[in-house]
Amino acid sequence: MKYSSTSNKAFTLAELMVATGVFSAASIIIYLLLYNGTLLAAWNTSSNVAHEQARTAMLQMIQDLHSAVSLPALADANGNPLPTPSPAPSPGASASPAPGIAFQLWSMGPFRIAADAATGQNVVQVTIPNGTQAPIQPTAGQRLQRLIVRTHQLEDDITGVTPANLGTSGGTVSLTLANNVPVAIQGTTNRHIVCFITDRCSYAINNGALDWRGPTNRKAFAIMGNNMTNPTPFTTRTTAAGAPYYQFVAAFDLSTAYAKTTNRHFVSANILLRSEVPMRARLTDQQ
Repeated sequence: MKYSSTSNKAFTLAELMVATGVFSAASIIIYLLLYNGTLLAAWNTSSNVAHEQARTAMLQMIQDLHSAVSLPALADANGNPLPTPSPAPSPGASASPAPGIAFQLWSMGPFRIAADAATGQNVVQVTIPNGTQAPIQPTAGQRLQRLIVRTHQLEDDITGVTPANLGTSGGTVSLTLANNVPVAIQGTTNRHIVCFITDRCSYAINNGALDWRGPTNRKAFAIMGNNMTNPTPFTTRTTAAGAPYYQFVAAFDLSTAYAKTTNRHFVSANILLRSEVPMRARLTDQQ
């Protein structure tokens, strides 16, 4: 009987070192790919979250400016219209940038003027149909509503409402205005004199935050976004003669970036959102 034996061979030292080196290099490459992929995913996520507010605010501003029934006016950081428009650097160019922009949105109407009003009085009576929301008494800190009577050149802030909360039951309300009516309202018993009510609204950059001031159904005051890097994003265009450009509402350059770093020392990239909004319909002559 003949026996055969098979010898078990092992790696030599050189082969073991080569195999270990290849395995280590492959492991390092895989680790770097996973590490960089995780960091890129975290960076993209942080950028998207940081810029989500700016995108949402831009879409909301475009919608509101499209719905404006007045020519917007440049405003200060508190949303108050500036007394005089900033002069344009050249004819047809945009006016100097401002921290805010103020405008009016349609609120309710059309309503009928219920009684005549003389030029020496500041109370106008309005008929509210049954089932229609009536104006309510303005409260402290609330943006004022305005009464618009196009046929009588009347555009004024409403400072008081009687009765204060008529609701939707219908009837007659007396609106107290900030000033006396400029033109006597007469003949209300024989013809319909139409009026509208608008809401004063504004967007403004204040201490790096984008503030909204407007109707109470969307909060009288709300912060639409934070970490805004452009303190004066709003501009309005003028004609060659320097007058307001009635086919164009406003433009804004909204930019934001998260100033702080993450635990991985990443900073969100700055985002620039620019838009120019054309005028859709104009119901008022004043701001």
